[in-house]
Amino acid sequence: MYKLLLISDQAEILDAFAQIDSWELLGFKPPHIRHDFEGAKESLQKHHADGIAIALAPEEEEKVLQYLQEKYPLVSIFQAGRTPSEIIRYLTELKMLLNRVRADFSNDSYTEIDMLQLCRHEFLGKLMAGKILTRETLYRNMQLLRSRLDPDCPCVLMELEQVAIRYDRLEGRWPSSKDRLEFTLRNSLGPDFRGLHIVPTVLPDGKILVLACPLKGQNPHMTTDDMIAVFTGHVADNIEHLKEYKGVDLHMVGIRVLPALTALCEDTDEE
Repeated sequence: MYKLLLISDQAEILDAFAQIDSWELLGFKPPHIRHDFEGAKESLQKHHADGIAIALAPEEEEKVLQYLQEKYPLVSIFQAGRTPSEIIRYLTELKMLLNRVRADFSNDSYTEIDMLQLCRHEFLGKLMAGKILTRETLYRNMQLLRSRLDPDCPCVLMELEQVAIRYDRLEGRWPSSKDRLEFTLRNSLGPDFRGLHIVPTVLPDGKILVLACPLKGQNPHMTTDDMIAVFTGHVADNIEHLKEYKGVDLHMVGIRVLPALTALCEDTDEE
């Protein structure tokens, strides 16, 4: 069973967690509970945690988040629900992620880190496809996946068009041309390049989108113009490489700057 840590001094949160009496049925052991940053440090030094929920005053919560980023950057942070039903909902999301990340890959080369990265990629693909409807869902999942991206930071979205593709060079890797093309683009373009996180996705209708987002703490002085120049140059170089070595012929259709990742959610007025 998975192990949890709740860090909160808020009576409403603590009471909601206390009302859960079916932890084992949910797939978790009853959580260790601490009430501040020092208590959280003490608990993590003694006990393993697969998921952590935090509900503290902003300054105290920021200290915990900074510590987790430094010492435990891969441990999932799930939302601290304020009712038993909310808690069960968020624990279900956490369990689904942990089950996938911790699956047995004894016959594969994938590791837990690889799987977490794949889950991040898939979530951003859903965001670009318009399937993440609310900013709250975006924020919650970015934290759950321990994403290194800032959802409120400007980013760039590019559309590519496929002119021709010689499937024989990509045959045997994936069961569909969409998956083969996306896998090829992911390996060629990303995930990280000069302070940007690059995420290509191929939508069901064949549209190819590539997202570029600044990584937290890297290249903090990068302007939007810098981002566009780095991104377009990187994509152009890789388009030539893909055409020569993979038989994939692509060209850029358009590019736009988004004020933030949240602009891809439906519940925003941002264009």
